[in-house]
Amino acid sequence: MLLLAQNAARFQSALRSERAMDRWMKHEIHRVRKGHVITTPSASYIAHHATFDTLVAFLRRQPGVDDAATDRCMNKIMIWPGHTTIGMRWSIEGRPIERCWSVQEGRPGSIRLFGWRPHVRKDRQHLKYLRAAECAGFVEQERKRCAERQR
Repeated sequence: MLLLAQNAARFQSALRSERAMDRWMKHEIHRVRKGHVITTPSASYIAHHATFDTLVAFLRRQPGVDDAATDRCMNKIMIWPGHTTIGMRWSIEGRPIERCWSVQEGRPGSIRLFGWRPHVRKDRQHLKYLRAAECAGFVEQERKRCAERQR
C-alpha cells in the first residue's frame, strides 16, 4: 500500500497551487483525525497537540516552505469543540503566499427528533477540516506570541 500523506514528493507537487495545497491539508487532517490517547492514573483522554506539532514540523522541513505555525500559544476560551488554526508561508513563482487552515477539535453528535426514525450519533473527539483562508502575517504573529510566552 502506498502511503500518500506526508509524502514529500506529493507535498512538493501540491505547493505549486493554493487549491492543491488546500486539498493536501484536508487529506492530511483527515488522515490524523483521531489524535493521540493520553492515559493518566485517573482517566484517559484524546489530545491533538502532538498531531498539530507533527504536522507543523513536517511542513517546516519541506523545501519551498518558508515557515509554518499553529495558534497554540494564543489564549483561547476552553469550550468544546475547540478550534485550531495552522498557518504556512511559501512562494509560488516568486509571489509570497501565506495561508491558514481552520480545524475543529471534536464533532458533536446529532439528534433529529421530528423524523420517522430519529438519528442519534454520539460525540466524537475527531478533527474536522473547516476552511482555508488568506492570512497575511499569521505565522510571524504566532512566532512572536510564543516567544513572549516563554519569557
